[in-house]
Amino acid sequence: MTEAQKYCREKYTDLATIDNMEDMKILNNTVDKSKAFDLFWIGLYDDMNSWRWSLSDTSFYRDGETEFRLWASGDPNNANSREYCTQMYSGRWNDCNCEVLHWSVCMDVRGLNVTFVLITTSMNWTEAQSYCREHHTDLASVRNMTENQKVMDLVPAGQSVWIGLFRDSWKWSDGSNSSFRHWAPDEPNGGKEDCVLAESGSDGTWYDYNCDQNRPFVCYGPPAVQTTSSSSTTSSTTQPDAAAVQTTSSSSTTSSTTQPDAGEFC
Repeated sequence: MTEAQKYCREKYTDLATIDNMEDMKILNNTVDKSKAFDLFWIGLYDDMNSWRWSLSDTSFYRDGETEFRLWASGDPNNANSREYCTQMYSGRWNDCNCEVLHWSVCMDVRGLNVTFVLITTSMNWTEAQSYCREHHTDLASVRNMTENQKVMDLVPAGQSVWIGLFRDSWKWSDGSNSSFRHWAPDEPNGGKEDCVLAESGSDGTWYDYNCDQNRPFVCYGPPAVQTTSSSSTTSSTTQPDAAAVQTTSSSSTTSSTTQPDAGEFC
């Protein structure tokens, strides 16, 4: 999908953003079904590289400390495409569904000094964040191995706790804030499927999919519509907010530092 995004930004505006079912119908009408394009990329993607701390004050972090991670082996794995928050278990970190109830670790900050506080009330991540901000400074930022050990020492064996690391979920390539979703049943289903394909035909339902696939795609920009395959180009009726369907390859990579498996306790 990365190459599709690049093409759309160079030739038009961006990969297609869908605001409503009318947009979805327009896209379906744009696609030349005679070329057997069953699925095509749209601009929605799951931003796996947006991890950041709840406490955003840059003066609290020395160089490199915002990037410290201690993931368990295999994490973050974004199970079922719903794991945007971080819990700690036995000193290792797992991405987790933010609605799961856990204990949490807050922190009190004085300059660069920090005191960690264990909260034994089970809350979801957002509730834990609100509680920590009301009664302390914020959910815990873990800046290095020493602080990771301090948090670990607070937590009883076998207990999972929320920390302050979280990430964004599904985003549009052009940065728009459309909340419209049109998932097929049981989608999104997660794993390494961080990009979205829309189905041509039917009502155009969506599927999360591995980004490293050769698929047609839809750009938006000028009102003239051009349908393109690897071997031929034809023009079609003008439609708003749709510009081109193009077959190409795309790629995306996600990297993380892993540690011995701590298990999945989400």
